[in-house]
Amino acid sequence: MCIRDSLNIMNKNIFRAYDIRGSSITDLDDQTIRKIGYVLGSRILNSGKDSVYIGHDSRLSAASLQKSLTVGFNASGVKVLGLGLVPTPLVYYATKTGSTPNGVMITGSHNPKDDNGLKIVLNDSAVSGLELFEEVANQDLIPEVPENFEKVEIVPNYLKEIKEKILISNKFKVILDAGNGAAGEIADLIFNALGFETISINKEPDGNFPNHHPDPSKEKNLEELKMKVKEHNADVGFAFDGDGDRVGMITNHGDSVLADHLIMLLTQHYLKKRSGPIIFDVKCSSQLPALINELGGKAIMEKTGHFNIKKAIKKHNAVLGGEMSGHIFINHEWYGFDDAIYTAAILAQIISDDESSSSEVINKFPKTFSTPELNLDVSDDEKFKIVEQFKSEMSFPNSELNTIDGVRVTIGSAWGLVRASNTSPKLVFRFEAETEEELKEIKELFLDNLKRIFPDLSLNFS
Repeated sequence: MCIRDSLNIMNKNIFRAYDIRGSSITDLDDQTIRKIGYVLGSRILNSGKDSVYIGHDSRLSAASLQKSLTVGFNASGVKVLGLGLVPTPLVYYATKTGSTPNGVMITGSHNPKDDNGLKIVLNDSAVSGLELFEEVANQDLIPEVPENFEKVEIVPNYLKEIKEKILISNKFKVILDAGNGAAGEIADLIFNALGFETISINKEPDGNFPNHHPDPSKEKNLEELKMKVKEHNADVGFAFDGDGDRVGMITNHGDSVLADHLIMLLTQHYLKKRSGPIIFDVKCSSQLPALINELGGKAIMEKTGHFNIKKAIKKHNAVLGGEMSGHIFINHEWYGFDDAIYTAAILAQIISDDESSSSEVINKFPKTFSTPELNLDVSDDEKFKIVEQFKSEMSFPNSELNTIDGVRVTIGSAWGLVRASNTSPKLVFRFEAETEEELKEIKELFLDNLKRIFPDLSLNFS
């Protein structure tokens, strides 16, 4: 039987703009993953290479997906180099510094525990799930072959290079929260090696995520870390998502810091070392491009998504990039991929070099009034259609429009955004203004438009 005959069975929606992602129970079956491995393996062989790194996070479905993926690669004739349970940045690091520029990370990132997926790098470039669909859909069934891989240890090299690059002047107290994801043990190792007094919570990998969901962009997932920072009188706290490529920060006062403010802090740090472009996504504060331009950099707004930011960094040889979700990509003196552990260490270094507390360092930036990322649940089939209809029927007099990713509407100092998530069945919103009144006004304008255009849409934001 050819997979052509089962197109109606395979869920096309798992092939997403950034990667491959879906339910490990209903979507990511053995044959689908084998075929993906085989297709990727064929591409690797055609590029003149013959091996690929594979890593996985702490999810319960990781072992079965790794076996299926390895069998697919084995069937294609590609050698698998197994990294084991590691954060996503370690797979990227291996492709930058190891024996092959090809790697696949098995991870559901910040999605619910039963979700999983693949983040793919071929020949040092991120691969979109969308570009793989037709090849996988037309791939014949992959026969059973023995699972074969060579175990490779990458952590010692990663640790050694970070210790060489980051020197800490004031070794203060840090709390780390990995949310029982893949980053806990390695982040703890790194921060201890740098000389910090380190307390790690939820360090042990556990795919049930028993303490809280590992997504540092959501305030509710930071409550335990806030409590521990205050309880231990710590100088700063860092939270990581399930696969260690997103970072959140808590100040010594127990306040969470929005990711665009972390990018501002890094902008100040790196533009002293090298002038050049800085990439940021459409969800970021308008204060960020203002700061970049003020410091002599070049501000470039890009579509949301690690796939898009990485491509833009490469294209423009940017100093760094970042997005509101907590993905931050340091390209000067590092490798341009999203690495929450390295980013956290650099942020700690910046704070340690400053005579001020972490709270004081963050509060030096201009204050605005903003929302966090707001989500509205809709179906995968509907989300892009809703955004397109909103674009065509919305009414915002005296506004500036940016449609690079969804639609971002600017009126005076205020702006609002709606876009379709590429990783989840959601619409994503964010709002910012210089005053509370302007913030309220821009939110109401968006709500009025939504109610008019989609009277049957339930506007319950999370």
